[in-house]
Amino acid sequence: MASRKNPENKPEPAQEPIIEAAEKATLVIRGLQSRLRGQPSEPAAESSDDLERQLQQYFATSLAPSQRAPLLNDLRNRIIDRVADRILAHWEQNNALENEVIERLINRVLERLGASVQ
Repeated sequence: MASRKNPENKPEPAQEPIIEAAEKATLVIRGLQSRLRGQPSEPAAESSDDLERQLQQYFATSLAPSQRAPLLNDLRNRIIDRVADRILAHWEQNNALENEVIERLINRVLERLGASVQ
């Protein structure tokens, strides 16, 4: 198996899902082991509200107030851009059901925008 730390040993595209599955399985096993030992495990999933609150707490203690807002805005914009890129990339895979859902979503957004303008 190729090492993830060495860029020369990149896994073949067919191996990437296997590597990801192995990494997920490793996290699950570590969580179970720590639960058996009575130790807190790594957090499995956090809501966006939890993550936003943690970011605000971190920046509130680590940066001067004048530095916080631009950095938080930049981070927020980068996250939104990345999510939009992932949605568009997924959309381009031509799944008929997803295309119909996205088409309806676009129509509803346009209807709301039209209603808010009038």
